Amino acid sequence: MTLLATGCSQPRFTGPQVQAPPPGFTMNKEVTQDRPMFPARAVVFHTAWVEASWGNFSGIYVNGHPAVLGRNEVEAAYRAAMADAEGQRVEFTELESLEVDGRTAWGWGETWRLENGGLQYVVFRAAVPYDTISYAVDFLTGEPGLKIRPDSLRTVVASFEIGRVEWNIPLILILSGAMVFLTGAWVKKQQARSAMARHVPLVKIPSKLDQETAVVPGGVKPPATPPPAGPAQRSGAAPSPTPTAQAEPDAPPAPKAPPSIAEAIQKKLDH
Repeated sequence: MTLLATGCSQPRFTGPQVQAPPPGFTMNKEVTQDRPMFPARAVVFHTAWVEASWGNFSGIYVNGHPAVLGRNEVEAAYRAAMADAEGQRVEFTELESLEVDGRTAWGWGETWRLENGGLQYVVFRAAVPYDTISYAVDFLTGEPGLKIRPDSLRTVVASFEIGRVEWNIPLILILSGAMVFLTGAWVKKQQARSAMARHVPLVKIPSKLDQETAVVPGGVKPPATPPPAGPAQRSGAAPSPTPTAQAEPDAPPAPKAPPSIAEAIQKKLDH
């Protein structure tokens, strides 16, 4: 998603619309104008921006007409507007060309004054022709901050565009190549780590069970288990010593047993 957002140019407002309305303006498609640029032509699209602070009304109107309106049609509308304003305190600028949405548009400016010579309204109008439709963009303002800067009206009108997403193919290709390179480098790094881990010797720490069943010469060492207790041990008596197979060399000889009665009588008879 980030790659797509970086490689494309998205309009601020979609559809046929001015892209830079002044702060404080709100969109209101229901508002219409009293003096459109082409009053006799059919309208197939309409939208508007309005602002009315302190009673000074301002409006930006966009009207779509199903025709290709070039310099001749715009010049005719210009002359008709001058004729309608005859006798009023209105000043017109010269008809001029300007670039709007990559196309050549035609427009003019108007200054409406009060009886005392003060500014009442400032207007800028332009027609932008496309292949099968033309859009008339009119900006009328009574806002003091905008009236003293008539060039700002021209800038707002020139920001009009259809509002389509434009793809920057070269940038997308560059970013895609960079992403493929970084992904490949990351995969190689992970593979190198896995290969290193396979060559590291593993040492097993013997457990207590392993020590008790360790292999010794002659067989497996049995676990050290005490012998079962005998009757004397179970009764609390001291265990009897285990007899040895033969007496120790330094032990004294065992005493003789006394003679029997028969042996004693025989001994007396002999004497």
